[in-house]
Amino acid sequence: MVRWITIMLAVAGFGVGMFAVATQEQPREGQPLARPPAINPFASGVAALGIIEPAGRNLQVVAPEAGLVVKVLVNVGDRVSAGDALFMLDTRSLEAELVRAEASVLAAQAEVDRWHALPRKEDLPPLEASVAAAQAVLNDRVDQARVTEDAVRRQASTERDMSIAKFARDNAAAELDRAKAALARAMAGGWKPDLEIAEAALAQSQAQVKSLKLLMDRLTVRAPQAGMVLRRNIEPGEFANTLQGQGEAAMILGDLSNLHVRAQIDEEDIALIADAQGKALTNLKAVARTRGAQPSMLNLEVVRIEPYARPKNDLTGANTERVDTRVIDVVFRVMSERTTPVFPGQAVDVFVGKE
Repeated sequence: MVRWITIMLAVAGFGVGMFAVATQEQPREGQPLARPPAINPFASGVAALGIIEPAGRNLQVVAPEAGLVVKVLVNVGDRVSAGDALFMLDTRSLEAELVRAEASVLAAQAEVDRWHALPRKEDLPPLEASVAAAQAVLNDRVDQARVTEDAVRRQASTERDMSIAKFARDNAAAELDRAKAALARAMAGGWKPDLEIAEAALAQSQAQVKSLKLLMDRLTVRAPQAGMVLRRNIEPGEFANTLQGQGEAAMILGDLSNLHVRAQIDEEDIALIADAQGKALTNLKAVARTRGAQPSMLNLEVVRIEPYARPKNDLTGANTERVDTRVIDVVFRVMSERTTPVFPGQAVDVFVGKE
């Protein structure tokens, strides 16, 4: 009996619940959209993701070699001209080598000066005295040889004595020739090949100094072209890397006077805006819509179609977006005045169609 009473109460409760739900149901009001959706303004057009960039592309400035940053000379927002210094790396090791190289230049220059200073005035008197002494010895040996020859004719001396006297005379003549040659060499100055060797050593040392100065100047990183500092990723005391495909650039420069939009056109849609030669079709019209709370429309003009299909890297996050495809970059020039802030690297929706 209790079981049947429990079942009846459960059925009655279920019926009361159903009645309450049915009578209390009210239609829900639609929630307004946070912002209007992006709508393609062309009946038959192409939609693509676009990235704002300066007209001359974003210039990623990196250090020429890994090193310690000692000074950063610009800040974000500064305008720079081509050749302006951006930041400096540590040059102390090169400065130490430069000191040694400059000392070697002085030594090499001294060798060249020494060659030009020859002959030394103080070197000539001893050599001249040697010539005079050798001449005197030769005169004495000539007299002795003549006397010995007379003695041989008178049979007062032997032929051996005559040979000894002639040998002494010839030896004295050779000594005189050597003394005269030494004096002539001293008076002639330095030997020209010695000068060429000294000058070559000097030129080598000077080239080493110039090379080190160029390497030191290379460690002062300069702006490759005029523009604005868009990003600064380095501070004094940090260790700069050479990027090489990893990490961030030390600085990013760009010319914001003219902006471009780089649109990624799907490879399946490129035929709608380009002909068989890869040129943009005539009568094309393009607009870009910024994102955010206050979207604005930007009129675009085709600059070029870059004839290289690459994998799709930048994603919009849409559920219907394909990532297993390749895209062709189409660059547009922003033609209209901007009513909202637009920055390089910002994503926009690009729509391309015919007028």
